[in-house]
Amino acid sequence: MKFNYRTLGILMIIFSSIGLLFSLAGITASWMAKPGLQRDLLAMVDTLQSTLMNTGDGLIVLDSALDNVKSNLAIIVTTLNNLDVTLIGVSSSLDTSANLVGDDLRQTIVETQIALSSASSSAELIDDTLSIISRIPFIGANYQPEVPLHTSLNTVAESMDEIPGSLELMEGNLTETADGLRLLNDNLLELSDELTKFETDLNETQNVMKEYRTIIDETEEHLQKFQKNLPRNLSLLAIFISGTLFSLAVAQSITLFQGIAFIEGEKQVVNLADIKRE
Repeated sequence: MKFNYRTLGILMIIFSSIGLLFSLAGITASWMAKPGLQRDLLAMVDTLQSTLMNTGDGLIVLDSALDNVKSNLAIIVTTLNNLDVTLIGVSSSLDTSANLVGDDLRQTIVETQIALSSASSSAELIDDTLSIISRIPFIGANYQPEVPLHTSLNTVAESMDEIPGSLELMEGNLTETADGLRLLNDNLLELSDELTKFETDLNETQNVMKEYRTIIDETEEHLQKFQKNLPRNLSLLAIFISGTLFSLAVAQSITLFQGIAFIEGEKQVVNLADIKRE
């Protein structure tokens, strides 16, 4: 039993000594590591603040750019809407011009050719009459035109043969142009609608960016509070760790003394009165 108590006492002294050394080392390390840890955390907080500040500035620049884009889109949409009215007016004018050229003007040219042909026949009769009269000696008329009137009228009428076809071709071109302008107008209206939707998306994007900026501002406030309270919080943490390790050291001291008592063995208390009786 004495051997077992002595062995147990030695083990208790060894482990309690190790615990005491660990506690003292922990207390010392907690206070020695506090300045370096505080410095590293402050540097990290500064880095985070710089990152958040740059991000916030980037969001501000992006928001300004989106405002410019929205202004340009508004100008484009207004221009397209005004162009819509213009194209509608131009296409209507082209339709009217096509009808005028293809129907009225072509019909007028045809009727003019018919009239010239009729006038040519009459002019030929007049030319023949004037030629006969000019041959009578005692009248003394001199009718010898370089180009007879009926020939000139026929030449004019023949020169107008291609005009109806050209007017018909022009009518087709004007109609195609009017149709093309209407198609262009429809495409421009679709583009205007898409740009309007894009502008709505930009507004939603700006709202999301405002939420991000709010989050960044709140995060910066939390970081400032953390930076301000960091020295105090690290001191409290070091005190808590030191207190915990000190309590552990006290417990290890009790174990150490108990181990020493086991090594010394059981001590008996002798009463002097009992010695005198003997």
